[in-house]
Amino acid sequence: MPNKSLSIRQSFGDTLVKLARSNPQIYVVSADLKSSVKLSEFARKFPKRFIECGVAENNAAGVAAGLAHTGKTVFLASYSCFSPAINWATIKQSISYNHSNVKIIGSHSGLLSTALGSTHQMLEDIALMRSLPNMQVFSPADAYDTQKIITTIAASPLPAYVRLVRANTPLFTDPRTKFTIGIATILQQGKDITIIGHGPVLHQALTLQSSFSIEIINCPSIKPLDNETILKSVKKTGRLIVIEDHQKNGGLGEAIATMILESGLSPKFIHLAIDNRFGQSGHDPNQLYEHYGISSKNLLDAINKLSND
Repeated sequence: MPNKSLSIRQSFGDTLVKLARSNPQIYVVSADLKSSVKLSEFARKFPKRFIECGVAENNAAGVAAGLAHTGKTVFLASYSCFSPAINWATIKQSISYNHSNVKIIGSHSGLLSTALGSTHQMLEDIALMRSLPNMQVFSPADAYDTQKIITTIAASPLPAYVRLVRANTPLFTDPRTKFTIGIATILQQGKDITIIGHGPVLHQALTLQSSFSIEIINCPSIKPLDNETILKSVKKTGRLIVIEDHQKNGGLGEAIATMILESGLSPKFIHLAIDNRFGQSGHDPNQLYEHYGISSKNLLDAINKLSND
């Protein structure tokens, strides 16, 4: 497993530039965070396809929807605490309702925004976007995942939301594995316990020292969900842990729990996520993970609890 870390948001910016070279229909709408979401190179190379709306997130969503209705593939990029948090109603009415070809990129999500504090540690974005009809929702685990997801959704006419994080994070997925919408990836085979997650927080599962045989599943496609892969694993292990850097309410764990109950299965289940709390400032994301119960130690405690129950 590689030790190298790369920026997920830089992977987004680099991938978009690469795609735009061969696809003149790709446009970007920015809400005054060009540098932070790594779009400076796109703006320099394709100035006529870069629309700066300033600090006006609702207007930016409307502009993105309008461009999409002229046949463009539009990437609307900002921090997730602003988009979709501030402009959710416009996204609902102008993008989701109208099936607009807009890809909403929400950067600086989760506790990995550390020192930016609770106002910028968006922990509710997946819940907001999962609830919208016609909206697909993705959360890449690392820079490799990001490149594949952005490339895939750029070729799709459907609206989508992609969750990015601020920090450089470990590379732990296989760059050779194809990304398919609605499909999860088994990172490690196991027979005793299933661990499912999305985003960089899942990397902790691969570093665990445990005597149990653990199956680890990366679930970058949150909506649509890969029911088949998840149910097959849970049927095999009978024990499930979902870990995510997001609120329990409305997150991946809730989506999986609902799907499993509807299937008639009743595995032992623990959901490690932010439990009805806001974030806070911190210098070390690992300390925040520990404080909010989504650290490696919490994973080991959950494994031991499920194994002893």
